[in-house]
Amino acid sequence: MVFSYVPKYAFWMAFNATQAAFVAPLMTMAPPALLARAGIYTVAMMSSIAFVGATARQEKYLYIGGPLLAGAAIVAVSGFAPLLVPATAVRTLAITENLWLWGGLAVFGGFTLYDVQKVLHHARMAERGIMKRDPVNESISLELDFLNIWVRMVQICEFCLFRGCGQGLTFCSDDAAEEKVDGGCGE
Repeated sequence: MVFSYVPKYAFWMAFNATQAAFVAPLMTMAPPALLARAGIYTVAMMSSIAFVGATARQEKYLYIGGPLLAGAAIVAVSGFAPLLVPATAVRTLAITENLWLWGGLAVFGGFTLYDVQKVLHHARMAERGIMKRDPVNESISLELDFLNIWVRMVQICEFCLFRGCGQGLTFCSDDAAEEKVDGGCGE
């Protein structure tokens, strides 16, 4: 049987174009420096977690797939809370937003660990001839982990930009730095 890679790579390109279309509005709402900083934080987080996953014992973290899926479901449901909870319940909405942001960061960090172990496990199986080698399918899960972590990092950095987060993550332009009051920029 002859397998053509053309349709597979065409669908992969369409998938990436769709992801880019969904991320493009976010890129117009935030300053480029903030996006770059969030990208650096994302690369640092993912590479450190991937290092742990790659150097751990074989299949050590493959058991966490089920709990991570449950966590992802909770994060997804918390994202729909503003549609169901009345706007007067500000405290509840703040809790669900924090659950979506910080819980999602933890869940997708865990998914990075799980996916790195899964990719290595599948590579070992492909070496033995048990399964077919498929780098495109293996890369999609890590790509989605990166994208979800990056979106959350952008939101964390935007929070720090507009409300001030203290010493470490305060972003100010040169003009606003002179007007800095109580850890916020241009207040």
